[in-house]
Amino acid sequence: MWQEGLAGVMAPALPYFRGREGGRLMRKWVIAVSVLLAAAAVFFLPFRQVVAFEKDGRVAAYIPISQGDTFAIRYTHSIHRSDVEETYKVLADGTIEQIALTYEDTAVGMPANAASGETFTFRNGKYYITGMERKFPSIWLSIGRVVANHRVIYEGKTVTLNTVIPPGSIVRIKVTQLSLVQCWKGVNLFD
Repeated sequence: MWQEGLAGVMAPALPYFRGREGGRLMRKWVIAVSVLLAAAAVFFLPFRQVVAFEKDGRVAAYIPISQGDTFAIRYTHSIHRSDVEETYKVLADGTIEQIALTYEDTAVGMPANAASGETFTFRNGKYYITGMERKFPSIWLSIGRVVANHRVIYEGKTVTLNTVIPPGSIVRIKVTQLSLVQCWKGVNLFD
């Protein structure tokens, strides 16, 4: 019966799978194919949630991250030359939510107050906006060539982005799932 179903695909090999020896050979063949399919699944199916930094549609770097984890992007403001830090949280639906903003100067490009529902405070020479709930499916970032010095902060560690992504590059930051092969191709920023 099974020979009829496989006639088109297995016809040339069927004489080898007849009889007692053929049954053993068929089992070995099925096991070998199963092992190959399982190996392919392990290497190529997405399994690890990350915040990916995509350059030209490919993952250039990533942070292994879980739902609810936070990370920050710190950069030097091009006009007032002081640090600005944007803090983000990974949500269950895969969006990125900006939850805080910290900066030292209310000059050009920086808010002088908080939006509705947010809290604006000044302490120790810095301005803080907290309670932010600004959600993004992804964030576009141009890696600074001269002043910006973009850094990613995660779990108390800091990595300068221009050490792994060329200055002047435009990257898309998004939450995604990576396969083992994709993890090998990209740079784990905190490994």
